[in-house]
Amino acid sequence: MKIALVHFRAGFTDGVSLEMEKWKKVLEEMGHEVIYVAGEFDQAGGIQIRFLSMNDATNLQIHKNAFEKLTVSERTFQEMFENYAGRIEAELREKLPKLDLLIVNNIFSLGFNLAAAVALANFVREKNLKVIAHHHDFYWERERYSTPQCEYVKRILEEYFPPKDELILHVTINRLAQEELRRRKNIDSVVVPNVFNFNQPAWRIDEYNRDLRSSLDIFEDDLVVLHATRIVPRKAIEIAMDFVACLNEKVEKKVHFVLAGFPETESQEYYRKILKKAESMPYETHFAFEMVRSERFVNDRKYYSLWDMYAICDVITYTSLLEGWGNQLIEAVFARKPLVVFEYPVYKSDIAPLGFQFISLGDTAHYDENEGLYRVDVQRLDDAAERLKELLCDPKRLSEIVEKNFQIGRTHLSLESLKLLLKNILRRIGC
Repeated sequence: MKIALVHFRAGFTDGVSLEMEKWKKVLEEMGHEVIYVAGEFDQAGGIQIRFLSMNDATNLQIHKNAFEKLTVSERTFQEMFENYAGRIEAELREKLPKLDLLIVNNIFSLGFNLAAAVALANFVREKNLKVIAHHHDFYWERERYSTPQCEYVKRILEEYFPPKDELILHVTINRLAQEELRRRKNIDSVVVPNVFNFNQPAWRIDEYNRDLRSSLDIFEDDLVVLHATRIVPRKAIEIAMDFVACLNEKVEKKVHFVLAGFPETESQEYYRKILKKAESMPYETHFAFEMVRSERFVNDRKYYSLWDMYAICDVITYTSLLEGWGNQLIEAVFARKPLVVFEYPVYKSDIAPLGFQFISLGDTAHYDENEGLYRVDVQRLDDAAERLKELLCDPKRLSEIVEKNFQIGRTHLSLESLKLLLKNILRRIGC
């Protein structure tokens, strides 16, 4: 079959882009031809449908009017919206080859490009195309979508997020989302958790990344704590920063906190808060995203992969308040590094039952009105830092724990398990 993986973007280091790479690899191993279709690309090839981008100027204007403040009449807004959706639809007709299956990632569930969902739904019905709607996140999980500014936007969310159509099989990535989709929309779905390639070579220090620590002004004996997520509010990076401050008091080594993910366009205010907080921390913080890409390459300057960041670190923090699953959590498991985790809801419902041994920061965070950031109880931070210090001082025990975590991950969250799930899904939709 000829299959298109569709998303706002492809080839980046965000969770959805990384998950699409895994699906592409598995589907190609199954003998299918797979292409990317996206609004923007970074280190990936495919068909560009420019207006699918979240960052297109017209889309940003629509988004602000839809969820922040309606600055025109509802009729004018609707005309602007329908015109934009029509442009997307025309671009799809013009550029897409004959396909057997579309796998639509988040466009039918996360409302950052409302018109894209309408255009894709119309295109699918026109072409009678079979679709797997892969829902990583839903609009009702995000505060920014909680205030639609007119009835037209409410109607779009109701009809297209996601659309209910016999051509579409819906996939959710955890049990909580599956239950909520059924409750809100009366739509059944198949749960396919995020997975990882546990058969690839381990990420290690090699000739290419051997200079990465020195590029960051970090010495070989220093302790590196990595936070690999994007810089967006729900990742609650400030909790990790407070934890590292506690750890810094307990260890003799110099501590560095490295952020490898990039700040989203709409998260610049949060990014500024993190920059300001970093100035007051008793350790060095490195915002390394400018040197990180999905793959290594040299072009005027040297770029490293996200995996190189995992190779040079000693500890990984994952303090998200909300996740559809948790790609960087699985990556930490593969990297065989100790993980410090805030117990977000899906972690508790889908991941913790698998039996991983992580260092917990609990499941309760408090919002500090003055800072505009979240905090975890100081005693929780201190206990977790003490536990990590003990493990760092006991390499044998630490090695046993990370190896056990690796084996659990390989059993339950591997590409092999994804292949079995996809075979069943394709059989269900008659492909």
